[in-house]
Amino acid sequence: MSARASGAVPTAFARATAVRPVDASQPGLWAADVDPGWDAPTGPNGGYLAAVLVRAMEAELAPSGERRLRSLTVHYLRGARVGPLEVEVQVVRTGRRLASLRATARQDGREVLLALAAFATPGLESAAEWGPTAPDAGPPPAPDAPAVPVDRYRPDAAAWIAPFPGMPPITSQLRLSPRLGGLPFSGRLPRDGAAAETGGWIGSPEDQPIDAAYVAQLTDFWWPPTFEAVTSPVAVPTIDLTIHVRADLPPGGLPAAPVLGHYRSAAAEGGLVEEDASLFLPDGTLLAQSRQLALIAPVRP
Repeated sequence: MSARASGAVPTAFARATAVRPVDASQPGLWAADVDPGWDAPTGPNGGYLAAVLVRAMEAELAPSGERRLRSLTVHYLRGARVGPLEVEVQVVRTGRRLASLRATARQDGREVLLALAAFATPGLESAAEWGPTAPDAGPPPAPDAPAVPVDRYRPDAAAWIAPFPGMPPITSQLRLSPRLGGLPFSGRLPRDGAAAETGGWIGSPEDQPIDAAYVAQLTDFWWPPTFEAVTSPVAVPTIDLTIHVRADLPPGGLPAAPVLGHYRSAAAEGGLVEEDASLFLPDGTLLAQSRQLALIAPVRP
């Protein structure tokens, strides 16, 4: 059940990712507003934009949650900006168990995002089951735990970390408790054969359900692992992002809870870097896995 249907007040994330029909006579066209509160250093965050696409696809195909997002691949064609966004959703094929969709997002008539997605009916029969173990990150902080400055933060202190001075607006939307890897711009180059990694607990200051759009946001919310291998800021804009939703998220999402994110980059070569992410619930349930390819470039003054 959606927040609107249940009478609950929509969260800031729900408001920022909301979509609405453009015109009843034009099926498949949805309008959204790119919110400035979810800006990253190079513009609107890639995970946030993916979440908006998820909302439009769900509204077009499965407004009652009868099919659930399982796979989404987004290509970021050019930089989006704050303001109106139009999303055209096409149902490419609908089968008994799976449906395939295409979405194109435009601003000022120019394509900025191109996406393909797969939705599945819930309760698919499985011939085998196995999965990864969540990294040892300790328990999450309480929702009302204090946020402390970075120079006072300790991973075992059950606290959230306050946004760094000068960080982009998106860092103030959710709470972070770093537990894996180090802090940005520490110059910690990975050992031979190892990956740069980072992560920790992510929490919302509001009663935010864990739905497919929120999961898409969290796959790209944390700072890139690349930041730990350098000593000064670099630009890491996403080229493409693929998300696999592994948990069966019911209509309206799972109850609000902290999510553990683990982010790894194994290779930075030729101006490109990949990033793999895994998201877990506090009980160890695997929520989602993702991979993205990004540019890695110096920040020009």
